[in-house]
Amino acid sequence: MGSPTVGRRRLGIELRKLREQNKFTMERVAEDSGLSEPTLSRVENGKRVLKQVELRGLLDLYGVRDPLQLQRLRDMAKVAAEDAWWDQYDDVLPSGLGSYVGLESEAAALRSFSDRLIHGLLQTEDYCRAVVRAGDHRASEEAVERRVQLRVQRQEVLQKRRPPLLRSIIDESAIRRTVGGRAAMAAQLRHLIAVSELPDVSVQVVPFSLGAHAGVDGHFTLIEFEDPEVQQHVYVESSAGNLFIQKRTSVSEFRERFDRLQMEALSPRESLTLITEAAEEYER
Repeated sequence: MGSPTVGRRRLGIELRKLREQNKFTMERVAEDSGLSEPTLSRVENGKRVLKQVELRGLLDLYGVRDPLQLQRLRDMAKVAAEDAWWDQYDDVLPSGLGSYVGLESEAAALRSFSDRLIHGLLQTEDYCRAVVRAGDHRASEEAVERRVQLRVQRQEVLQKRRPPLLRSIIDESAIRRTVGGRAAMAAQLRHLIAVSELPDVSVQVVPFSLGAHAGVDGHFTLIEFEDPEVQQHVYVESSAGNLFIQKRTSVSEFRERFDRLQMEALSPRESLTLITEAAEEYER
C-alpha cells in the first residue's frame, strides 16, 4: 500500500488535470459541485481527503465515464483516505510533520542539508530524546518517548527492500555540538559512521574552515519520487511553521544549492575521518 499522503497528492494531480482538460475554472467547479474554492484547492494540492460522494460528483462533472479510469481514481481515493501508521502519533506530531513523514515514506531520494542537528533518520534514541526535550521543555516524559518512538519507526524506511537514496550533508557544528552528554554524542557519531556504510546512504560534512557556504540560509530537505507525476518537494522546518515548496523553479534553486554544498563539503571519506576523530574526542 502506498502512503496516504502521496496518494492524496496523486489524486489531486489527476483531478486538476481533468478540470483543466474541461477548461473549468475553480469558481465554476465550486458552483457546480457544492465544494468551496478553498476546499477544491486543498484537494488538488493533496491536502484534503475526498469523501466518495464528493469524488463521484467531481467525476460526473468532468464527464469521466470510462470504467477503468473510474476504478483507478476510486482506488486512488481509497489509498488517500487510509489511516497511516504515523496517525497514532497525532497527539505528539508537530504541525506539518505528518505530511513530511508521509512523503518521506514514499520518497525515492532524500537530499538534506542540516545546519545544527544530525538528520532525523540518522539519530540515535538518546540523541533524539535530548533534542525533543530541548525543543519542548513542557513536554511530558510520555510525550517525549512517543516522539522518540516515532523517530525510530521513521528510520525503518532505510531498511525497506528498496530504501530511498539518502544524501545527508551536515554542518560541522552538528558534529561538535554536544547533545545529550559526551557519551550520548560519542554513540551518535559511531552510529552515524555505521549507517554511512549502507549502500544507499552517504554523509558529508561542511567544515568550519570553509566559512560561508551555500547552506548559510539554513537546513532543508529535497524529497524526490520515482513517479514523474508527483511533483518534487522541498521541506523547510522551523519553529514558526513548516514549509512545503513545490514550485518547479524554487525546487530547482534548492537542488542547485544542494549540488553546490556537495562540491563544497568534505568528501564522504574525508567526512568519515572527521566524524571518527570527533567521536574519539568525546570518548576520552
